[in-house]
Amino acid sequence: MVVLRVSMHCYGCAKKVEKHISKMEGVTSYQVNLETKTVVVIGDIIAFEILESVSKLKYAELLSNATHSD
Repeated sequence: MVVLRVSMHCYGCAKKVEKHISKMEGVTSYQVNLETKTVVVIGDIIAFEILESVSKLKYAELLSNATHSD
């Protein structure tokens, strides 16, 4: 699970980020919250790659990166 703070100012920004994340490889689910300006991404993903990719659209910073092995 990766949590990002993303510079989203309106519904259009949030939708753009949501669409971008939905097309990323390894993502199983995501949640975009415009109010808190956070994006939670879950899946077989690498935090840095998610951050780098979203940063191409909007300014983003990594808030947390929770990894666990089953």
